[in-house]
Amino acid sequence: MRGSTGDDSLETVLARGLEEGVYPGSVAAVGTTDGIDAVGVVGERDPERGAAMTRETIFDGASLTKPVVTATTALSLVESGVITLSDELRRHVPSLDGYRRGDVRLLELLTHSSGFQPYSFAESWESPSDVLAGLRDRSILEAEPGSRNEYSCLNFVHLAEALRGATDRSLGELAERHVFGPAGMETSRLGPLEDVSNVAATYDHEYRDRILRGEVHDPLGWAMNGQSGNAGLFTTVDDLAAFARAYLAADGTLLSPATVERLQDDWVPDLDTRHSLGWRLADGTYPAPNWSRVGLGHTGYTGTSLWLDHARDRFAVLLTNQVYDGKDTGLIRFRERFHAMVAAGRFD
Repeated sequence: MRGSTGDDSLETVLARGLEEGVYPGSVAAVGTTDGIDAVGVVGERDPERGAAMTRETIFDGASLTKPVVTATTALSLVESGVITLSDELRRHVPSLDGYRRGDVRLLELLTHSSGFQPYSFAESWESPSDVLAGLRDRSILEAEPGSRNEYSCLNFVHLAEALRGATDRSLGELAERHVFGPAGMETSRLGPLEDVSNVAATYDHEYRDRILRGEVHDPLGWAMNGQSGNAGLFTTVDDLAAFARAYLAADGTLLSPATVERLQDDWVPDLDTRHSLGWRLADGTYPAPNWSRVGLGHTGYTGTSLWLDHARDRFAVLLTNQVYDGKDTGLIRFRERFHAMVAAGRFD
């Protein structure tokens, strides 16, 4: 363990986060294309029931759905010639013909440069049709497409609808065909889940004011039965490690080597924030200053994150149920410490 102080094993570091009250529990893995180098498991998956976290615990991945499921599926369909990044939304979602947002290109959805507002939801929306009709009736376009970078879940809600329109398949079917099956993600699926015996519980502090077990935490994902594209993925540390290894290998398992190489580019060079297709690029202290600038990653609202570094053949998966206790527990700082140690080789 290069540079080790003798007490910074992965599990020890996760235990510090537990002691600091960052999360009720956590599972993490780091590794390379060759495999997992270290796994750590601490804390409780369900504090109310006193249930311990395990390596097999299933997490609500929240916005990890964006790069893992929706963006990867979209890029696979690009490679198959089914869609193009220059396609306008109206081509695959005819109901948007005549709406300004119908002019938004799939590229602008993937790079969060559509001009959409960050979020929109109504408690009366309880089904996919409610969400899609409700969004269609709202003015969500705040800026000219391509003129700004503003992170918005609505980009991926619309992207998922375009993928359904282009293929006549559900997002769940597309995910199984283009992501879960090829990567060997045996447990992963889009929620809600029927078997919640080993699920990390979350808590909805804003709309439902209760513990959630196997229900999608994100309101749009919940209303759309896990098919919203911005959230809905339930997964494990080993499944995300398998996904990460397939991405790092760039051997055609998920996407062609050329596509994976281009993902390491900044696709919005004229805007303020560097961004790839569905992925954030490493920048400044995000995820840590010792990651290469071609690092690809994403976080999830529930307390999850996944980072890949092709330049150094490294991945880091950090899964927590932080949202159970709210959002102001120090996870952002803990993530930076964790990722800095991963990049420094502390867990090799």
